[in-house]
Amino acid sequence: MLLSIFSYLYSICLSIFFGSSIFLGYITAPYIFKTLNSRNEAGNMVGALLNKFSMIGYITQILMAIAGYILYLNRGGMIIFIIPLIILILLLFSENLISKKMNNLKKRMGSIDEVSKEDPKRKQFNSLHKWSVKLFLLNELLCLPLFYIILVK
Repeated sequence: MLLSIFSYLYSICLSIFFGSSIFLGYITAPYIFKTLNSRNEAGNMVGALLNKFSMIGYITQILMAIAGYILYLNRGGMIIFIIPLIILILLLFSENLISKKMNNLKKRMGSIDEVSKEDPKRKQFNSLHKWSVKLFLLNELLCLPLFYIILVK
């Protein structure tokens, strides 16, 4: 009975994290950038949503790590414990290093709409943004084997 509860908790957290990342990354953010006239306003709005998503990520990954550890102790399969920890580390890295650097650059640049694409700060911002997107995608991809393990096995 207790293992079923932890398995259910793990599945719910995995679904919440993965579903919200798909919704934010592939529906909400593109729509915001398409709808708002200013890239600066759109970036601010998406950035605020990403901060909220990070909180969801921290909570779900901590719960998944705890539930995964208990499931690992009783069923085997260390991967259900390790991957949430990896995702959590990637979230912390992205939020506390990359996003903070991007926010500092954005403050120094002002409105990104008014900064030349050749400006060194804008180039650095764009580079950090690419890394942020890659980490976001990596976190989504890391969820896929967990769905297989939880749903198939």
